[in-house]
Amino acid sequence: MSTPPPDTGSPLSDVTAVLLCGGKGERLRPFTEHLPKPLVPLRGKPLLQHLLRYLSLQGVRRFVLCTGYKAEAIVRFVEELSLPSGIEEVVCVDSGEDASMADRVLDARRHVPGRALVCYGDTLANVDLGSLARHHTEAGALATMTVYPLQSPYGIVSMDGDTDRVSGLLEKPVLPYWINIGFILCEPAALDEMRRGTDLMMFLGALTKRGAVRAHKHQGKHLTVNTEKERTEAEGEIEFFTLLEGTGT
Repeated sequence: MSTPPPDTGSPLSDVTAVLLCGGKGERLRPFTEHLPKPLVPLRGKPLLQHLLRYLSLQGVRRFVLCTGYKAEAIVRFVEELSLPSGIEEVVCVDSGEDASMADRVLDARRHVPGRALVCYGDTLANVDLGSLARHHTEAGALATMTVYPLQSPYGIVSMDGDTDRVSGLLEKPVLPYWINIGFILCEPAALDEMRRGTDLMMFLGALTKRGAVRAHKHQGKHLTVNTEKERTEAEGEIEFFTLLEGTGT
């Protein structure tokens, strides 16, 4: 591993974003019959373009795109893209279609001189990365995952005791649980613990047993694009990614 760049004062100065872009996205067919999932369009621009732009506006300068399914399309996208101002490097690393998430991250490590911000290539969220980095550093964590409140996809019916009398109705309430939405900030020492052939939950689970993982609570916007229904919903909310236009970090 190379030496991390010197600290410039930014909490993200040594962070490389590792974007997981290798999945087949079978639930997004017919789009993904011709495109890898990160290139599925949202209001005329690939999902990946929105993600790169948002992360760069927050101060991320280096990116590794972990490709697999239709990898050549993502390479072509990068070659043809007019990169947002401030991006220093975008590298594609192809681990093949059947690689595990851990394999993809480990293959990317040679391009990650410092800490890694591991993100899902199908997820957009207006996470405050500076706050995430400060939380991570202050906690002394090996890894900090960004978590989001779980909302029920169904309406909830409450009943009185053991009777059938309905006492309340809640339409898709927020439940008392949190989900991992990526934006996982990892120390190099955390990645040393990652094992090939595993997934991110196994990796985080092993670190959790050591008390080395923290959670950064995000309660802003969050969009995951796994299905055509979610893609359509995301197109209706993508305007929140314009909020940082011109603001820098």
